[in-house]
Amino acid sequence: MTKFYVTCAIPYTNSRPHVGHALEFVQGDTIARYHRLLGEDVILLSGGDENALKNVQAAEAAEEPVQEFVDKNNQLFVELTKNLNCEFDIWQKGSDQEKHFKSSQKLWELCKDDIYQKEYEGLYCVGCEAFYSPEDLNENGKKLFL
Repeated sequence: MTKFYVTCAIPYTNSRPHVGHALEFVQGDTIARYHRLLGEDVILLSGGDENALKNVQAAEAAEEPVQEFVDKNNQLFVELTKNLNCEFDIWQKGSDQEKHFKSSQKLWELCKDDIYQKEYEGLYCVGCEAFYSPEDLNENGKKLFL
């Protein structure tokens, strides 16, 4: 049997879902259903990304503990998928000690010798999750390409 894997983005849980998330979930579910009709063995995955500075900042602004905050928002994403009748085989969360943590550790062990490691220093944009050099900014200190 042919295997087919579909993954939607794993959205940050720093806020409520929006229409873009709904669109992507429906598109992923539609593709998965099509391939199931073809008789393929399909896995559809998404989840909640809990590992980001923007999640910490949003939780602090809401004056809530970080894990409680991201769990609450993650549940809104799960409810959205149910309301849209999307059928995810796996809903992944970084705090899932049983599945995600073990598989991530195994992947790290398999790849650690091939991963380029470097310490970064400089101008960091939380929204972009990227470092920028002064040449990337205009005279007002704003990114040139947004």
